[in-house]
Amino acid sequence: MVYNTNEKKVITTLAYMMEGTASSWSDTFYQVCEGRSAKYGTWTNFKKEFWDMFVPANASIVALNKIQKLKQLQKSLTSYITEFRSLVVVANVKESHVLIHMFNLGLNDNLLHAIHMMGEIPTDFDKYITTVGITTWLGTSYNNAKPV
Repeated sequence: MVYNTNEKKVITTLAYMMEGTASSWSDTFYQVCEGRSAKYGTWTNFKKEFWDMFVPANASIVALNKIQKLKQLQKSLTSYITEFRSLVVVANVKESHVLIHMFNLGLNDNLLHAIHMMGEIPTDFDKYITTVGITTWLGTSYNNAKPV
């Protein structure tokens, strides 16, 4: 099934809300939708309603604090990237230069040095992450930096 409409995206998401508060919220959402002409509304509006219900008001501040303390240390690079990206979504940080700076603060020093020795460094965050992965993949051991 392709989730190519607002309705399909919303219904699929609601289908996974089967327990606890999420289940109650889902049931209420269905009931409210019954009286609407646009039924489920837009995916964007649904996400906002969901976010408002389940994400605490200070979640972005908490996530930013966690990002500032996040270090790669003994983690694989993949684990570090995954944790970083998860926090960034909640923190709602989107500017590539800020993301790259915050990401670098937690990288192991030897890996960071190797990245900076590669020459041209991407300014787009996704391309930067690819560069980090390639640098690690090239096989040099960078103080606990494990292949992606």
